[in-house]
Amino acid sequence: MIKLNKGAEPKILSANKGGLTTQILAHIANGTKVPKSLENNYNTKEVKDLLRKESNNKCMYCESMVGHITFEHIEHIKPKAKDKFPHLIFEYSNLGLSCPKCNMNKSDTYDIANPFIDPYNDNPSSHFDVIGAFIWAKSGDQRAKLTEIEIDLNRAELLEMRGERMKTIKNLVDNYNVCPDGALKEALKKEIEKEIAEDKPYSFCVKELANVLIK
Repeated sequence: MIKLNKGAEPKILSANKGGLTTQILAHIANGTKVPKSLENNYNTKEVKDLLRKESNNKCMYCESMVGHITFEHIEHIKPKAKDKFPHLIFEYSNLGLSCPKCNMNKSDTYDIANPFIDPYNDNPSSHFDVIGAFIWAKSGDQRAKLTEIEIDLNRAELLEMRGERMKTIKNLVDNYNVCPDGALKEALKKEIEKEIAEDKPYSFCVKELANVLIK
């Protein structure tokens, strides 16, 4: 998980969210089922394209390149469930891009006293430590611990994929460290910088590894 920056609200939401929210809340107040055709008005190409750009096409939580393997989910940071925060269903500041696994793991869980770490409003590096392929909550950080456990940031498939990325980085750094000064060393440095950039998968972990290994 890395720090993300929220962009400008898409016009399709700013123009329509007031009326859509009023309709949603009316259904809830009347005890009637909210039609999917109404509820899903946040899930548009314009909204999803902007969220992809903000997150570098990665899951906002685990940093997997979601679109390479499955459809991305639009995540509601504060759950849109009718007993949670239905008034925020169309608020762009409450939306992010998530992989299906992180989205389903998080589900409607939300503790106001200990909300999940939100990479748009929190700096994840202040809440988590990286040890190898593992991402651990800093000692005593209850919000980070809840995020780590509920979203399952160290599930087996993530550890495997992070490990593969880390092998790639280690090979590059090993070659860089033994290479004499010159054009090749500079080329290797640029390649390392490219591979640990924020638009690459699992950049939180691999950047930490590179910083430790580079001599």
